[in-house]
Amino acid sequence: MSLHSLYRFVMIFPLTLLISLSFLVVSSYSADEEGKEKSGVSVIADKQRLRKNSDIKVVMYMTDWCPYCKRAGKYLKSLGVRLVEYDIDKDENRKDEMRRINGGSGMVPLIDVEGIIIRGYVPEEIESAIEERKKQ
Repeated sequence: MSLHSLYRFVMIFPLTLLISLSFLVVSSYSADEEGKEKSGVSVIADKQRLRKNSDIKVVMYMTDWCPYCKRAGKYLKSLGVRLVEYDIDKDENRKDEMRRINGGSGMVPLIDVEGIIIRGYVPEEIESAIEERKKQ
């Protein structure tokens, strides 16, 4: 091997190796919808791991006379969750159950999104709890 060939090998090989490695690192990243990078995880795979709204069970303790209960029920139905409504005026056992969950308070609506408790009709909290449970 001539000195010239050795010089070319020593100079070009590391450069070629560096370019190849750079390409591998760049191609292992993908950008999500907001442009944030995620190493080695495709955005499609992330979305497929999320549960559907229809898989989320939401229990709402309510009364017929409560306007916030009606709004909360309408909102929850629009989100497409599996909504179970308990009228605490018609079912004493459910009223007692609600009071245990709610620290003794009889305030309605009380919304239980698979263990995340929301007191009152707060759409932002409801949506946040549903999104949290979709990740499980």
